Amino acid sequence: MTWISTTTSICLATFLAAGQIAAQQISTVPSYLPGRQYELRLMMSTEDVRDTPPRKTYETPVTLRVIRTSTAGTDLDWIAGKSVGASAAERADPILEMAERIFENLHLRVHLDAAGRYQGLGNEVELKEKIQEFIVLLIPQTTAKIADPAERRRVADAMAKVLTPQAMLSAARKEIDLYFGLSGLPLEAGKPLRIKSSVMNPFGERGTLEGEMEITPMEADSARGEAIIEFRQEFDPQAASGTAPPAKLTLTDSGEYLLDMSSGRVQRVRHVRTIWENGEAVRVETTEITVQ
Repeated sequence: MTWISTTTSICLATFLAAGQIAAQQISTVPSYLPGRQYELRLMMSTEDVRDTPPRKTYETPVTLRVIRTSTAGTDLDWIAGKSVGASAAERADPILEMAERIFENLHLRVHLDAAGRYQGLGNEVELKEKIQEFIVLLIPQTTAKIADPAERRRVADAMAKVLTPQAMLSAARKEIDLYFGLSGLPLEAGKPLRIKSSVMNPFGERGTLEGEMEITPMEADSARGEAIIEFRQEFDPQAASGTAPPAKLTLTDSGEYLLDMSSGRVQRVRHVRTIWENGEAVRVETTEITVQ
């Protein structure tokens, strides 16, 4: 990516002039002790001018439990609890209700390699099988209250198309991918790092949008033992497809990590995704994960 924000450039110039950031390495290798567990709070909000109501907020408790550490790396369980904050209309939505029932208390096994790099989920095959079992079981239960047989079949077919194991697992991974996004990266204070990135296409088409993320450690405070790391990326679906959509759509991701420098563990991460239509922000999705 060829751009660097004006604010970042000013900060970097100031730090360089003061000589405060010469080759200061920031460890992003998280250390975990077997048997320990950490309580996280996941806050998600969306604000969409096309929705009624336009703003929705959810809060979900997450337990991160250390399963094992070895020379091969670290395995952790990511277990989400029951979400709160949904409106009455959302609670009545059978698809949302069923998705929450499937996700709740599902054990997602996070794997970090020996260098601390996030390798994704170690039990994807098992998870897909469990999710499929839930789907087969819960769709008849969820649609049983619909009296009309034709309508019941229509809703069941719609749920089966949306709630596939692959789609649900991708949705469940988003917050995990965010929280462990820095793990094992070679960061140096004040020096931007660019890595390849991709997101699921949010513009109604299948596939992913490919791009590049810029990660910049903005502050490394040894006295407080904390580092602040910012990130940003942009995606242009028109450039990816080569065809012009009816409206000019772009997507921007930005956010900030608060990293504990002694343990290499993330204490807080905030991610803001903005979808723009003809230069106007039409949807803003904010995700924040905080260690309690």
